[in-house]
Parts: sequence; C-alpha cells; structure tokens
Amino acid sequence: MTLYETPYLKIDLDDSLPGLLITWTGYTVSEQFRSGIDKIVELMEAHKITKTVTDVTEHRVIGMDDQEYAVQISTKFSQEKWPVARAIITPKDVFARFGVKQVSQAVGQQTEQDRKFFNNLEEAKDWIKTQH
Repeated sequence: MTLYETPYLKIDLDDSLPGLLITWTGYTVSEQFRSGIDKIVELMEAHKITKTVTDVTEHRVIGMDDQEYAVQISTKFSQEKWPVARAIITPKDVFARFGVKQVSQAVGQQTEQDRKFFNNLEEAKDWIKTQH
C-alpha cells in the first residue's frame, strides 16, 4: 500500500516484510531530500516500523550537509524510539554509493542498527524478513 509518493520518493507499507519499502529516484535538492527523510520518520512512528528496505539504485548523489542530516535524524530515531533493521539497495552511481555507505557507517558508529547492503530488491527483502 502506497503511503506517500512524489516524483523522487515513494514509500510503501509492505506487509510481506513487514515494514516500509522506500524508493528514491533521480536527483533531489536539499529541501526535497530533507522533507523525504522527515516523511519517512513520520510514517515509521505512525506505523511502528522496525524494518525498512531502501532502494536507492536510481538516486543521485546528495550533498554532505544532507548526508549529515540523514545521520542525525536516523540516529535520533533509533536512540529515542526503537532500533530499525535496514536493508539498503546501493546506487548504480559510484559517488552516490559512497555517500550512502558514509551515512550508514556514521549511523552505525552512534547506534546499534542491523544494516546490510544489497545489489537487488529480492535479496534485500529476503534478508529483512529474517530480522526480528
């Protein structure tokens, strides 16, 4: 069930996981990216989400300030709410891939989250279903 959709971000509630399936596409300016991160957190709280699959294969690189924003929001959520298992399908763009891994590493240094990177959606879904 689609909970939110824009030209650059789609958030589905996927009962088979159960959790959120988040798909970022194209280039997002800072305001769009931060608004999307905020919407993800809002929906995670509203639906008591403990698992996410994030597909960023077609997402373009984001700036360092936005990477830091994502780290702060993700860390705050995990520390104040509950831990979240995250499966991340890495971007095709090498620079975007580097940014995603930097954010994940920074969050991992501040919280205990199960995170794993994948090359395709099916592998990511299979793994997230095994997380508790």
